[in-house]
Amino acid sequence: MSTKPIFSFSSMNSGNQTISPFWVHPEPKKQKAKAILKVIWKWFKLALFAFLMIMGLWGCFQSMWDSTIATSPTVGGGLEFGFPYGKTGNWAYDLGNNMDAQYHTFTDWTMAYGPFYALFVYPGAWLVLNLSWALHNWWGGMNTLLAIFLLLLIIRALSIMVTLRSTLQNEKMTEVQGKISEINAKYKDMKDMASRQKKQQETMDLYRKYKIKPFAAFEQMFITLPIFLIIYRVVTIVRPLKATSLFTIWNFGLTPLSQVFSSQFTQGGWVYLFFLIIVIPSQFLSMIMPQIWAKKRNRNAQAMSSKGGKQQRKMKIFQYVFAGVMGLIVAFSAVGVGVYWFLNSLFSLGQSYLMHKIILRNRTKGGKLEARLAKLGID
Repeated sequence: MSTKPIFSFSSMNSGNQTISPFWVHPEPKKQKAKAILKVIWKWFKLALFAFLMIMGLWGCFQSMWDSTIATSPTVGGGLEFGFPYGKTGNWAYDLGNNMDAQYHTFTDWTMAYGPFYALFVYPGAWLVLNLSWALHNWWGGMNTLLAIFLLLLIIRALSIMVTLRSTLQNEKMTEVQGKISEINAKYKDMKDMASRQKKQQETMDLYRKYKIKPFAAFEQMFITLPIFLIIYRVVTIVRPLKATSLFTIWNFGLTPLSQVFSSQFTQGGWVYLFFLIIVIPSQFLSMIMPQIWAKKRNRNAQAMSSKGGKQQRKMKIFQYVFAGVMGLIVAFSAVGVGVYWFLNSLFSLGQSYLMHKIILRNRTKGGKLEARLAKLGID
């Protein structure tokens, strides 16, 4: 005699509607709220990166149509930010009473020079101006040097999470490069559409398995341009920076190369040669050392494919060319710009070394850092 169960543990059907048992609870509200917040955070990041990129391009190309923001290394020329005329009684901090049509000034927040200056340049310029004035009795322009250093520190701290995420993603890409090479070798001689689709699917499955988001590695590019332009504009428009003579030997308003190759070389111009010897190599070090540390972290990584090797060589060539161009910019720009590049190189070296240590520690901890970033929505 067969018996039928009084109640089935499977879901019951009532017509075309599925009814779950009373002990099967619906999706918790917390999970729904978390999913909604994740979507909101995703779109917020996209909007933020788009805004930063637009502002960066705005600041980059604004000089082509807006003559009022043209800069000059000479005090009392171009666009300047400082205290109102006569406020401190110090010519290096108070804007000049210059009625020249080419001389443009501002002392407070304004939209007259566009959103990039109002939203990004003004806060940095205000910080540098007030800090350098508070320490204006310091010797040899150390007050302005400290002001630039502090501004860089604040901007780097604000962008550290994006930098960390981008670095971790690059690290993951390096670690799975051997597996990607295997996939490329597997489908090397297969050119049909079906094989291409399989290759793409296997690559995406590999990324999904190791939680790799290919485009996350490029996020840092969206903030690099605005950061460069912010510091560059601050250095070239804040009046006390233009009036600084660092260590009483390097004038922020002079161009190193013009002093080296001039009749003033024997009368003090030679000291700018040492400036170039200090600043330019720092650019190369800030690009080479991260690569050396990356090789140390991935000694056991499998060899890359010939295609991947070619791409890496092209990237190295691009980096060397970029460093060379930056060296020329330093040589042909005012000393103040070179000081910024030198401090920026030091920050890059310190940040790269810190990332190197964080990644090594993350490996020994079994990826706990990535788990924490995921909880913060930065994964």
